[in-house]
Amino acid sequence: MSYDLFISHASEDKESFVRPLAVALRSLGVSVWYDDFSLELGDSLSRSIDKGIAGSRYGLVVVSHAFMAKRWTEYELRGLVNREIEQDAKIIPVWHGVTKQEVLQFSPSLADKIAIDTARSDAQDVALKILREVRPDLYKKHPRAELARIASGEAMAELQEELEGVKQELAEFQCPFCGCPFVETARVEHEYGDDFWRIFECGYEDDGHRPCPSDPKFPKLDEYELSFYERSGYWTCLALPLTPMAKRLGVLSGEGQTKEEAELSTLEQYEHRARRWPRQ
Repeated sequence: MSYDLFISHASEDKESFVRPLAVALRSLGVSVWYDDFSLELGDSLSRSIDKGIAGSRYGLVVVSHAFMAKRWTEYELRGLVNREIEQDAKIIPVWHGVTKQEVLQFSPSLADKIAIDTARSDAQDVALKILREVRPDLYKKHPRAELARIASGEAMAELQEELEGVKQELAEFQCPFCGCPFVETARVEHEYGDDFWRIFECGYEDDGHRPCPSDPKFPKLDEYELSFYERSGYWTCLALPLTPMAKRLGVLSGEGQTKEEAELSTLEQYEHRARRWPRQ
């Protein structure tokens, strides 16, 4: 897998600077190798880092006192330097709480590069400067003020708020239990005025009418009492509701040449209503 940018940093700088920087870069559309984003349980750390370095066009080195004191970051830096020499990958240094003299003592070649100093820029500002270098196509796509909104997460928060509003509007046209779409409005006329309620594809009818099969309170078979009668050589089986929810589903009935066939027909009626069939 290829990345725009590999971020080398000390873990001590993660919460205060590196994580906000990585999140801002990803929000801006930069493909970032960053341990929290790229490593999964069971991954070989050294192998994953080597692949990340080999697959990145740029290496971002967050140089801090903690960075200069660790061997692991030195390993990453050597890999980035070797790739820069052999394959024309570019290192972008970020000075985080260090002076040029301190960087010079640590790595003269690193101190010779033009760096971004966090003393004058926060994580979002640094992200925009990196974006301009790493992905100029994305940088030119929006005004800087809009890029700043994206980097800070403000634009995403507004989008999520809009999506939440749309979801709430759509909820009116979806079954609250299974999400099936609204089908039609039922209307019953009577002398006191008309009654209206909505019918959904799963069979759910609101305002206390038919329940949705996905409703945890959908009536069980034991919420009905079976009643049988015979007429003209045919048997009828009625499933009479015993609970309020069963009454919402209604009386179930089946017929057959025998009592057993009538009962089986009634049970099939129940099974049909208890499954989420599209309403015909």
